[in-house]
Amino acid sequence: MVTGVDTAISLSTTYALIYKQLGIANFPVIIYTDSFSLYECLVKLGTTKEKRLMIDIMALRQSYKRRELAEIRWIKGDSNPADAMTKSTPNKALERMVSTSRLKIGI
Repeated sequence: MVTGVDTAISLSTTYALIYKQLGIANFPVIIYTDSFSLYECLVKLGTTKEKRLMIDIMALRQSYKRRELAEIRWIKGDSNPADAMTKSTPNKALERMVSTSRLKIGI
């Protein structure tokens, strides 16, 4: 997740420079996670006992505090299109997204 957030912030910063010259407002960076425990840890300031995750969680919290991230959201499993690629019994979210060209996320 940290790598994805770093990439999103890099893209957002680059676009902000371009948009500023064009007079267009930049887009917000909203991150989604399907891990409810990670979501609670980030948003509700929970803690983890796993030392290897503490630094990553602190970095994500710092980005959120600096307003580099507009919002952190939890995505329910049945709305997650990535599950179609990672689970043996996938949900229909990816199929709906491909057939309608829209992604509906139940939060």
